[in-house]
Amino acid sequence: MQKSLGGQIVIPPQSPSVIPIVAPASDGEPVEQKTTKVVLKPPLKGSLNGKRLCRNVIIHGYCKYEGKGCEFNHDTNKASPQASPENLGKLRAQSPAFQAVSSVSADSVNAPEFVPRFTTDTGVTSPTKETNPIDLDLSDNKQTYQAEASNLASMTSNFSQFSVSNDTTPQPPQPQAQQPQSPSQMLAGLGIPSAQLDPYYYMNQQSVYPRQPLQHHLYSGPLPHVSNLLPHQRTVQSFFIPDNLREQLTERNEAQLMTASARELGLPLEVHVYHSLYPLDSSDTKSSKHYYGHPTSVYKATCSVDGRTYALIRIEGYRLVNELAMSAVETWRRIRHCNIVSIREAFTTRAFGDSSLVFVFDYHPCSTTLASKYFTNQPTNGNVRLIPETTLWSYITQISSALKAIHGSGLAARNIDPSKILLTGENRLRMSGASILDVLQYDGGLNVARYQQEDLLAFGKLIIALACNSTQSFQDLSQSFDYITRYYSSDLKNLILHLLGKPLPTKSIDEVVVMISPHILQEINSSQFYNDELEAELSKELENGRLVRLMSKMGFINERPEFDMDPSWSETGDRYLIKLFRDYVFHQVDEDGRPVVDMVHVLTCLNKLDAGVDEKIMLMSRDEQSCLIVSFKEIKNCIISAFNDLTSGRK
Repeated sequence: MQKSLGGQIVIPPQSPSVIPIVAPASDGEPVEQKTTKVVLKPPLKGSLNGKRLCRNVIIHGYCKYEGKGCEFNHDTNKASPQASPENLGKLRAQSPAFQAVSSVSADSVNAPEFVPRFTTDTGVTSPTKETNPIDLDLSDNKQTYQAEASNLASMTSNFSQFSVSNDTTPQPPQPQAQQPQSPSQMLAGLGIPSAQLDPYYYMNQQSVYPRQPLQHHLYSGPLPHVSNLLPHQRTVQSFFIPDNLREQLTERNEAQLMTASARELGLPLEVHVYHSLYPLDSSDTKSSKHYYGHPTSVYKATCSVDGRTYALIRIEGYRLVNELAMSAVETWRRIRHCNIVSIREAFTTRAFGDSSLVFVFDYHPCSTTLASKYFTNQPTNGNVRLIPETTLWSYITQISSALKAIHGSGLAARNIDPSKILLTGENRLRMSGASILDVLQYDGGLNVARYQQEDLLAFGKLIIALACNSTQSFQDLSQSFDYITRYYSSDLKNLILHLLGKPLPTKSIDEVVVMISPHILQEINSSQFYNDELEAELSKELENGRLVRLMSKMGFINERPEFDMDPSWSETGDRYLIKLFRDYVFHQVDEDGRPVVDMVHVLTCLNKLDAGVDEKIMLMSRDEQSCLIVSFKEIKNCIISAFNDLTSGRK
């Protein structure tokens, strides 16, 4: 039912989809109604051929039922116009919103699409052109007819359940959040209940911080729970030795090869058969470079006879009075023990500009002394660093073993001092300075028994110093024993009392060995476990050595400029197959053309090649015109044949 009010047509609210259009009434003439049914349809997003754009495409960006029976449109290239609440106030006859029931205008298809306000950047851009007001001209006066708000709500109700805005006005770009927000936090900021959250929509959202590709050479250690792997599974770390052991061995190699200019250091170019001298003194003050009252210098040098590196201890300004003193060196040379730094020879020289006595010992790089590890850089707050008792018993066992070998040879150590005992590894002791005092204070071996008793007394003092972590602990024995009783076992206290007690009539190292016998078994057990670990790491490097030899053979063959007067030797026959395999192992790229640096792939392929397995792989040329399917066994035979040609010179 339509009513004419002053020439205006009022649209009843109960018929929002059909608008009757009535001609204006003239004065004194009856009104003749001529109704034309024009359907006010809501714009269909992406409608094409009468099909609306699928909601899955609107929400998720894709539809998993596309091509499997979904009857909606999945083409997002074509969009349809959308109406905004503020732009639908005026209706004109030329507006595409008024359409016949049986047709869809072209302007409606090409209109911009709706974009959710709270979505992240998914590649869909907002419309940049504002929609023109929708008007309806009914006369020359261009009288405007207002539609009620209920009509407008019915036009956009199809998108309300997806929380999609019907405002097509371009929105200014929002600044990127500094911290990633959860979907519930994002919806709470928009005033949307979390119950309306669609989990499939947020499943494909990109993180605020993009992920970067991993560097395969910076591998991390295995997780604690990854312990039981399948027989065919291996971690990358299983191919290499641990980082701490590699660092330790690398430092030793670097220290062994370290050199300096002899002229800048004021050192001779050659001393006897030793050259490339390098000072090993850690202190620059002459007062600390004394060996029992004699100024001393320590150097690293290379022997020109065997090419090995040795440590030279030089007694400065010493003139040898008795030539028989050198006979003590010959006696010490016969002692070979794992806890004693072996002496090689001793000689006098004037290469340093004075009369010097030089002792040559085995060189242990990156070693330190007990004094520098435990008795320097003491804490100022009074807290004492307690050495574990198992470590103390390990030290006691090793020193006792060394004294047993020395005293059994009719000699005395005379060097049981924290500054004369070296730490060459983890809890690994070696007694240095053998035979030096025997030469400097030569007496023909008359006082060996007294010196051996002094060794046992010095041994007890060393244990007290290590247990109390102080070299002055021997001055107050009562306080030191109270401390040892509080923190250590009675076996350690009884051993110290025996070493410091008076000999009845004499003490021997054999008695000490009997007292520490239970702890000797523990030391042997720990040593065997450590040997097993080192052997396991050695087996890894043995496997890596095979791979290095294999890659060396491939390096000799691949890209060889010429062989047997044939410039194309490396590009023909079996050698071409080796080249393709090299590209397969080292020159792979991903779908974006970036190099694939995968250490596991390289090691796996080389291990299979060295074993010559029958597994087949596909090799492709660089121009992608040739494709070969071969096995690792066939490639191995090709490498053997080509390498034999190079080594034997066979044509």
